[in-house]
Amino acid sequence: MPANMYDYTIPALLRGLGVLRSYLDKMQAAVDAGQFTGEALLQARLADDMLPLGRQFQIACDNAKNGPARLTGQEAPWFADNEQTIGEYRHRVEKTIAFLRALTPEAFDGSDARMIDQSYRRAGVAMAGEDYLRALLLPNFYFHLAVAHSILRHQGIRLGKSDYLGALPGSQALASPGNGHPVRFLTRAESLEWLAGRGLRETPATYEPGNSHFQFDLRPLPIRLSGLIGSLLEDLGEFEGGLLLLSDWIWDDEYEGDPTALYREAQKEVRPLNEAPGLILDKSNRQDAVALLTLLVERKWTGQFHFASGATTLRIVEGDRVEVYTANPEAERLVQYRLAVSGGDVLPV
Repeated sequence: MPANMYDYTIPALLRGLGVLRSYLDKMQAAVDAGQFTGEALLQARLADDMLPLGRQFQIACDNAKNGPARLTGQEAPWFADNEQTIGEYRHRVEKTIAFLRALTPEAFDGSDARMIDQSYRRAGVAMAGEDYLRALLLPNFYFHLAVAHSILRHQGIRLGKSDYLGALPGSQALASPGNGHPVRFLTRAESLEWLAGRGLRETPATYEPGNSHFQFDLRPLPIRLSGLIGSLLEDLGEFEGGLLLLSDWIWDDEYEGDPTALYREAQKEVRPLNEAPGLILDKSNRQDAVALLTLLVERKWTGQFHFASGATTLRIVEGDRVEVYTANPEAERLVQYRLAVSGGDVLPV
């Protein structure tokens, strides 16, 4: 954990702040519909001796900005706690998000061992940053998030577990596709036809003259997945687009729907994943390719990306193992170096 203090702190806080922002949007929609007044909602509480909803938003924001500031030894921005309207509370959330986005992973170096003075909560002790993060910062932040959820639900605002969970890993990247050429969706039959038209097989031959075939495990490499995926695409050759064909997937229907649905809606694609599991990516869709391949790893799905050049196929198996088939003579050496730096290695085939 110490090597990943940024990864355990900032993404969790940003996701929670995104949930608070969505709650404020729902509150404003209810006010606009004439169901409530903003003042009544912000003063609502579950019990007479509890803080009202507005204070829940303020304290959650304070936790989100002050905690990372303490861990990194920086000054957090000061807020006057004088918000009166839903819009002003939303601005407070946005300011907090902006502060967190300005923090870098390097700022958290050594934060696991940094002693955090607890006098701010009237405790005459100090604790190591790692303990502070696990025992106080995140639990306290989520407490106020959960109380805000409960107050709104009690007031009749339509919220469910999926609203509280917010954007799950991978879904946020897919909800905001890149600005490249629109992605084109294909059925499995159309995907195989696309491959055949380029003289490619769905599953490349393991051994072909001049080609190399190697594999490696992605877990438990202590690195950010999207960064590794982006680096791998560079190592395997110039990105000219290609076909991503998904072959095995699953998600939890109790909490969410198809994680690619938002991405499909952005491209005005009405067919679901089971009908159109193939995605054609243009060379300007590199960001989308990284997001989609990262999704496969995070969700432990299986699929493969066929480079448009036909020289390389990158196959991800159940999110854990990566198999590479390539005619690029430098690819294996570059990937092996990348993995060695990251703490991994190419495995025997």
